[in-house]
Amino acid sequence: MPGESAVRFWVLDDLNGFAAKYARARAVGYERMAEEIVAIADTPMIGTKSVSKATGLEITEGDMIEHRRLQVDTRKWMLAKMLPKVYGDKQQIEHSGAVDIASTLLAARKRSGIS
Repeated sequence: MPGESAVRFWVLDDLNGFAAKYARARAVGYERMAEEIVAIADTPMIGTKSVSKATGLEITEGDMIEHRRLQVDTRKWMLAKMLPKVYGDKQQIEHSGAVDIASTLLAARKRSGIS
């Protein structure tokens, strides 16, 4: 297997059309990551939790919900950063009111002494 730096150079130099293939492979990887989110959320992960108490070590067994939540949140964050248009929060900016550029420019000209 080639080293990571070699692959990055192939992408940057677009060696034999490698950049497009690399981009497609990354897109497939992101799709797979999105599918993993659902699988992690839907599949219980049984594990043990140890808590040290004055009476001794208390061990409980059950679903590792905190661990699964961390896995899901990490993948969601990565997808939102890597593909914000697809997986990021939708932001809608609305503007109300009017902008009077002509009067603003006229006032600036008067202040500067330009007629």
